[in-house]
Amino acid sequence: MSMADRGTPANSHVLIRGNPGNPGEEVTRRFIEVLSLQTPAPYTNGSGRLELARSIASPDNPLTARVYVNRIWQRHFGEGIVSTPGDFGVRTEEPVHHALLDYLANSFIEHGWSTKYLHRLIVLSASYQQRSDPSPASLASDPDNRLVSRMNRQRLDFEAMRDTLLDVAQHIDLTVGGIPVDLQKEPFTTRRTLYGLIDRQNLPAMFRTFDFANPDTSSQLRFRTTVPQQALFLMNSPFVLEQARCVASRAEIKNANCPQDSVRGLYQVILQRSPTRDELDLGEKFLSAGPNVEASGSDAMPKTTLVERYAQVLLLSNEVMFVD
Repeated sequence: MSMADRGTPANSHVLIRGNPGNPGEEVTRRFIEVLSLQTPAPYTNGSGRLELARSIASPDNPLTARVYVNRIWQRHFGEGIVSTPGDFGVRTEEPVHHALLDYLANSFIEHGWSTKYLHRLIVLSASYQQRSDPSPASLASDPDNRLVSRMNRQRLDFEAMRDTLLDVAQHIDLTVGGIPVDLQKEPFTTRRTLYGLIDRQNLPAMFRTFDFANPDTSSQLRFRTTVPQQALFLMNSPFVLEQARCVASRAEIKNANCPQDSVRGLYQVILQRSPTRDELDLGEKFLSAGPNVEASGSDAMPKTTLVERYAQVLLLSNEVMFVD
């Protein structure tokens, strides 16, 4: 479906008190005057939609680039340079790093409005490469991290969390494009969460549990909650258990010669690091618990091996679910 201009587009009228039955003066099609330094020229190319788009994305428009780079910064840091991404008005809180916002916006425009360039500029910065563990001096001088003295610890959103589980299990389908798929229907799809079917009238509880954006409204910032329902869902999710089985079946773990090798393989695959001495001892003790534990299960949750259970524990650890 697409839109096409009428042969003779007409101007609109100001509606007195918003009443369509009480039209006022005719308004010429042009850019919004209150956002312009000078009286904008009327649009002459059809309906003016293309000219409006060019006016919005014009280097002469100081707002669009700033709003955009603020959203990208917010995506990387969890908090925007302007704390109200949907409101850049005069009544909002003044950003601490006003000069940084201007620099990013100007650089973004100079490089052809390239989002790829903007991402690269941010992630190669010293600010982005900081740890999230605060020093005593940082906490004392910048408790709210408004000066970006450290990285904000962030939990993965629902899409990144699900894709991470699929990727670690070597189970993710990276095919680009296609129709939406039901993420809850078994057998579980391996497509990226981006392609999940969203029913606006009946948003599944799984989406709501993990702070998925309301599909009925524009959302410039998702709410972030940490509630027991999230952990309980993941602990009892057949989807997560399926990914744990896939991890446990990977060659580097399946062909391990002893429990210690299995623990090392799980840590390398899931956490991309070697276990500490204490972690190695705890893992070996868990995997050596005996066959009686391996045989446990129920109708709702099928039987799992100790390696699969240990894989599930690591998959749901904070080290996977949070970005430091």
